Amino acid sequence: MNCDTLRDDQWERIKGFVPGGTKGKRGPRTNNRRFLDALLWMARSGGRWRDLPERLGNYQSVKRRYYRWIEMGVLDDVLAAVSRQADMEWLMIDSTIVRAHQHAAGARKEKGGRMPRAWGRSRGGLSTKIHAAGDALGNPLRLIGTPGQRNDIAFAHELVDGFNAGAIIGDKGYDADHLCEEIAET
Repeated sequence: MNCDTLRDDQWERIKGFVPGGTKGKRGPRTNNRRFLDALLWMARSGGRWRDLPERLGNYQSVKRRYYRWIEMGVLDDVLAAVSRQADMEWLMIDSTIVRAHQHAAGARKEKGGRMPRAWGRSRGGLSTKIHAAGDALGNPLRLIGTPGQRNDIAFAHELVDGFNAGAIIGDKGYDADHLCEEIAET
């Protein structure tokens, strides 16, 4: 089984949420399934864009489409569609820091000369913290990006909000009475 490609049943679940028509002069204009396979390869390998295998398309085109889909909210819609059929026996929450490369200091800034909202500046440099909630199968259900200096529990209420799970699993960074009380109420 190839773990870098979508199975037919997975593709059927999400193909209605991806843009691009099925009609063109010579068939579909884009191969969205191959594009999602390329994103899976990137996520699982941790490789650079230019290391993308040729069978998954031109890396520049894949990268350009990836950023276009982010702006359009397509990947958010796909994540929401997948999370509707989640295995809610457990809900797992955690966060991790992603450090920016030293050359990212010259990255684009928002209006007013500020760094983007999810970037933080600390002694270690620029960083982002990704807070995630996943189901019992390890599928992501909710992702929140914040500046790297924020603590884990700062967004825990948003991570668990709206989920009805049999149990919620988190490390000691989430051990607070106010969070435990909210979980017990739901």
